[in-house]
Amino acid sequence: MRTLNRPRVLVWAPTLYESGFKQHHVDGEALALQASLERAGYDSTLLDAYYRGRPAKTLHTALTEPAAGIDIVVAHLFTTDAYGTRLHAIADELRAARIEHGVRVVGFGPLAVSAAAELHAHGAVDHVAGTGERAEDDQLAPLLAHLDQHLREHTPLTDLRTADLPYSAGAVVSVAGSRGCRSRCTFCAYNADLPGGGWYELPMDAVLADIACLHHTIGATQFAFTDSDFGGTPDRCHERAVALRDGIRALGLAGIITFAISVRPETLTPDTIRVLADAGVRTALVGIESLNPNTLHRLYGKRQDLTHLNKVVVAADTAGIVIVGSYILWHPWQTLTALRAEVEAIDAFGRFRIPQFMARSVLRVVPGTVIERQVRAAGLLDEAPFHREFRMAHPAVHALYADLQAWFTENAQPVIAGLHEDQHDAFRQLSVLKAEEWCWFTQQVTDRCEEPARA
Repeated sequence: MRTLNRPRVLVWAPTLYESGFKQHHVDGEALALQASLERAGYDSTLLDAYYRGRPAKTLHTALTEPAAGIDIVVAHLFTTDAYGTRLHAIADELRAARIEHGVRVVGFGPLAVSAAAELHAHGAVDHVAGTGERAEDDQLAPLLAHLDQHLREHTPLTDLRTADLPYSAGAVVSVAGSRGCRSRCTFCAYNADLPGGGWYELPMDAVLADIACLHHTIGATQFAFTDSDFGGTPDRCHERAVALRDGIRALGLAGIITFAISVRPETLTPDTIRVLADAGVRTALVGIESLNPNTLHRLYGKRQDLTHLNKVVVAADTAGIVIVGSYILWHPWQTLTALRAEVEAIDAFGRFRIPQFMARSVLRVVPGTVIERQVRAAGLLDEAPFHREFRMAHPAVHALYADLQAWFTENAQPVIAGLHEDQHDAFRQLSVLKAEEWCWFTQQVTDRCEEPARA
């Protein structure tokens, strides 16, 4: 029930990816935010443009409707993949909403916190939750306090209205089982909105109740945990895996529901992997980032043990879990010698396990991160509003990178632009392109490393 004098709130989950893929993904954190506001007595509406399985209204259209009467827009900005031109476009929409419709705008999520200064300077937001900003406004102040509290607790999705869930059974629904991460990678901003950082575990039984509700309401069978760090520690990861497996069995959903998780390899053991497979986990995203130990530890700040990583991969292969590894090949201090060693290591590890094109396997510099400060201190950072880009210290590496980008633009980009995940052969075409890129790139690395010797 709406509490009197509470503002009318529109939770906006904007489109964050512009390719023909991830069309049917549901922003579960936006759902949780909507549920949290409704429970607190706000007259709240969810505008989910992140889900592209059906046409969505634009923010302008939603605010223009006669019955809208929106006072505050809460923009959910979570993935730092959208930092850059996409966030700039979103900021333009938010600024227009403030000017044309007189609404106040609150940014919410790690991307909003990382880019808070730029969003403010652009006139896109009035406040950003999670930054400690104070509001004198008697409507914004309690809302900001509520949003800060929301980050620390689980909000049940079981009370959501049917109108809040306009999704098809084929949707991939994200749910949060924890927030934050115990790791401290220098390039990562996913702890930016958490007070004090760290890792917050959410109750698995409550998360399972949400999953069951969403399954019965919309027929969803594919779920993705939004957690950056599913397990936290090896012991907790095993306990959470057991709770997930036993809970799914108790709900009668074993063999029906499947999961994707993001997990740090150092929290996994072969036994935990088997339990996760029994729970229905079919894909595990792990942050490999580099197979060069020096880059991994000294530049990226990761504590990962590459020997243990290989054991995890073998155990996952045996259990039927596909390991997908994020990787950062290009960084400011890359050298040809190190590049050649990494290419050989990737080949041995399995190029197919890394989903990125090598042309897109690039260090993303996000405001407020340790790596941003390091690159700036080295004089290798180009920066402007909604733009961070590094320069490479070694000319030969820069030349190879530029040639790879040219190859990608000419050969891959035109094909990718025409692909859509609903096409029956879309993923096969992507695989072919990645194989062609890998052949071209590895040959270039070999040739350029051998040029000085031939000279």
